[in-house]
Amino acid sequence: MAEPDADPIPVVLIAGYLGAGKTTWLNAHLRDGVAPDTLVLVNDFGTINVDAELIDYAGERLLKLSSGCLCCSLSDELGTQLSRIGRWPAPPAALIIETSGVARPRRIADLIRVARRFRLDRIVTLVDLASLAQRLNDSRVGELVADQIASADTLSLNRGDDLDDAEREGLMRRLQSLNPTAQVAHAGFSTGRPEQAAPKRPPTFRPTANDRDPDWQRFAIELPVSLNRRTLESLLAEHAEGLARAKGFIQAEGRYYVFQWSGGQAEWTPTAPRPGASQLVGIGFAGAPFDALIAALKTLA
Repeated sequence: MAEPDADPIPVVLIAGYLGAGKTTWLNAHLRDGVAPDTLVLVNDFGTINVDAELIDYAGERLLKLSSGCLCCSLSDELGTQLSRIGRWPAPPAALIIETSGVARPRRIADLIRVARRFRLDRIVTLVDLASLAQRLNDSRVGELVADQIASADTLSLNRGDDLDDAEREGLMRRLQSLNPTAQVAHAGFSTGRPEQAAPKRPPTFRPTANDRDPDWQRFAIELPVSLNRRTLESLLAEHAEGLARAKGFIQAEGRYYVFQWSGGQAEWTPTAPRPGASQLVGIGFAGAPFDALIAALKTLA
């Protein structure tokens, strides 16, 4: 049994809205090197944990949370996991938690702060610059995205290469107004923290009237092996109003793919065959557009 006076286990939280690049950042961070026996915990929103399967890390040191993004169930399951990990005969040297894209990191941070044997080291929030203005201006998710940014010790920026100087400068000012003290890095270039910069600690989470999350709806649907890629892309584009994110392991046109849909863009990454049927999981906003999306997806099955 672990010694009660052992040094607390440092925890890094990886946050950021759906499709911001959290898994890509995590893989790069792991390739750069982490402490031996670091444990990685992944929280995804679907019945298949696509993110966990895309992480290149030792299987016994990768844990999956099945509750998805919904905060009450996440708190229960994460609290149980932390308690169990803290009682391991040989606890991990460090813990990295990749949160779901609709999680509020301050809520998870508060849970870590009261957990025995753990110490919050920092919160890294991934930011997709290409879609940032759209997200912040979306009445459904703008406050959530702003909260994820405001909670960070480090903001790691993605996908800003196609922005012109004026757009980029405007977005940087907006980030500065939301979080004036966070370190700003570019994903893939700088993931560390300057030695002279002590990380900001976000304030303890206190629910307010503005902390209302959207009425998220999740789905999982099996797709036929005869699926045409363009057909699926066109269907999702037509029903994009009700859809926030979709991904899955899909067989289409005689090949196997990891499929990702975010910000109106589809990405098909060839992969090795895997057992079981093709499955698409997704998350969207309750209402008629979401219902129409599900009805349309069922016509493909």
